[in-house]
Amino acid sequence: MPRNLNQKDTSILIGNALDHYDSAIYGFLGPILAPVFFPNYEPIVQLILVYSVLSTSLVTRPVGSFIFGLMARRYGPISGMSYSLIGVSLSTVFLGFLPSYEDVGWLAPAGLILIRMVKGVFAAGESTIAKLYIMENKASTHALKASYLYQSSSMLGTILASGAVTLVLSSNDEAWRLCFWVGGITGLVGYLLRRYSSSPTETKVFDSYQLSSLVSLWRNRTNILCVAMGTGFGHMTGTLPFVFMNSFVPLITTISFETMMILNTGLLAFDMLLIPLLGRFTLRYEGVKVMVFASMVLTISIIPLFVFLPDASLGYVVFVRVWIVFWGVAFMCPMNFWFKGLFSSSERYLLVGMGGALGATTLGRMTTPLCLWIWYASGVSFAPAVYVAIIMCLTAYVIYAANPKLFHMKQFIPQTTGA
Repeated sequence: MPRNLNQKDTSILIGNALDHYDSAIYGFLGPILAPVFFPNYEPIVQLILVYSVLSTSLVTRPVGSFIFGLMARRYGPISGMSYSLIGVSLSTVFLGFLPSYEDVGWLAPAGLILIRMVKGVFAAGESTIAKLYIMENKASTHALKASYLYQSSSMLGTILASGAVTLVLSSNDEAWRLCFWVGGITGLVGYLLRRYSSSPTETKVFDSYQLSSLVSLWRNRTNILCVAMGTGFGHMTGTLPFVFMNSFVPLITTISFETMMILNTGLLAFDMLLIPLLGRFTLRYEGVKVMVFASMVLTISIIPLFVFLPDASLGYVVFVRVWIVFWGVAFMCPMNFWFKGLFSSSERYLLVGMGGALGATTLGRMTTPLCLWIWYASGVSFAPAVYVAIIMCLTAYVIYAANPKLFHMKQFIPQTTGA
């Protein structure tokens, strides 16, 4: 661990990895959960329905963001993140105990929706607090390094989730429950690591979490849109290769879901290794220009890549996934550091938290069900890529047009000099 990261930072990175395990496991298990909870529909509709459950976060994420911001303001950020993680862990365990549709009928999908809503509220605490708090009181270089290390810890949790799902594919039909139980237990371990790490008393950065300040959401709507688009783009470049393509490719090629999941873990490891490498590289360039360039490259290339997906070879599918991953990582490395500089210190946790919640829900988590529905309704294999290209182009435009001054990384450098 880099010397400039203290015990607090280490607990954030470990807890974030465990939180992302819990978040990723549902996406990877989607093709297995679909017939368990929605057996009365054809397979493609089952997939659309099971992934559409993620849309509940449209309500739960903003609510959770505000609640845990208030908690961080009153009890300290470590306490807020600790309770967020234990809530995620317990709800993950409960998911593993849910009965199937065959056992209790419509109560099964209803229970799935309810638990996902509860989990969404708690999960918002992590994304609201940790990704900015790990950069607090750090000089610019150390803050940017902390930003991409945070992204690396997210990928580590996702890799563990992918590996767990790959292992249970060859097991019995109920083995998927074990993935949730293990995730919940490891999350409880993460809670203990955070709860008993050094507990900073600094709460002034959360002063904006009060009802009277909600007007600032409207006043800062342009920058909130930037955060939403950036967060949504980041989620999309992870969801497309690692969740959507796992379900989509077996429908249009002879490649099985099991093969896609085996490749998944290796590609995720590649993704995690890319983050520190590209993170150091982006230190040499203006971060916003890197983000705009990466989004435009994907905008131009995503449709041609999808045109040749039907009946594609395994090698071509791997190339498409690696291409999306590479440019997605290039986009995300400076992203949190850029978010940090969009707002004044007194309100950035509230505004970044709300913008992130909006983008993660509307653009990120809805990518898979929307793309599956677009393909199902159109019958055209590259139709989902048209939707993705539009979102990516809009992201580049919104970031570019927000403010010319934002294209100079020097504008984002915090004034603090502490390590």
